[in-house]
Amino acid sequence: MLAGAAAALGAAAIAAQDEGPGEAADLKPLKVSETEYKLGELSFNPKTREIWFPCRVNQDEVVLEYAICDEFRGKLHESLLSTKVTPLEIQIAMKLLRWEASGRDVYLRYDEEGRPLGPLRDDGKGRMEILVRHKGADGKEVTEPLGNWVHNERTGVPVGERVWTYTGSKVIDGHFLATADGAIAAVYRYEGALCNAFNPGSDNDELWFPIEGKVPPLDTEVVAIFRPLPDVEVPEARRLAPGGDPQPEKESQKDPE
Repeated sequence: MLAGAAAALGAAAIAAQDEGPGEAADLKPLKVSETEYKLGELSFNPKTREIWFPCRVNQDEVVLEYAICDEFRGKLHESLLSTKVTPLEIQIAMKLLRWEASGRDVYLRYDEEGRPLGPLRDDGKGRMEILVRHKGADGKEVTEPLGNWVHNERTGVPVGERVWTYTGSKVIDGHFLATADGAIAAVYRYEGALCNAFNPGSDNDELWFPIEGKVPPLDTEVVAIFRPLPDVEVPEARRLAPGGDPQPEKESQKDPE
């Protein structure tokens, strides 16, 4: 059943893709065991709904917009990690595992005078964490939040854990933006990325840098792990109404983010 669903989903998804290097030639998942299927170099567990795939350290000192990008697109120079796994493969695995993308706002909305129309709206769905597994300096295997490797240089505060949301990217004029850009996980919020971090300052593309001493050397091989989290309850002032429509705007909002 899983393989049949993947074939159908893959055929539909390919029709909306930009052609380019690194696309999955065979999107049929291979069953390895009761707890692991493989889709190219990506693996997933149908019971825990976790997804994991190999990456390498791509940047260790430049300003970052992305935590993970594929190796085939123009966003690579702004990404902490790179991978040969494409956003399309990850999206298919997420759909097979019934991950539900959040409809939460990625960008603030503004009125004609340029004033923000209230805070970012959120439906509480799509919460996830991104972990990274690698060998530490002592040779022992370590698994930790990927957000521990990136910080807001102005405040010194790391991206941290459990700040990620599966926002699902967008299809515009038949083009799946995540595939067009290779954007898998963004620390600077971007509607085209599969996943976004929501932190104070994540709407600023000049703040986010690798943490010296935390990030392994360039080209170190690591494994990125996507783990779904339960939905959360959203405060009424930020809540999306049923159907994804925003709640009516209040006249005054002290905290637009």
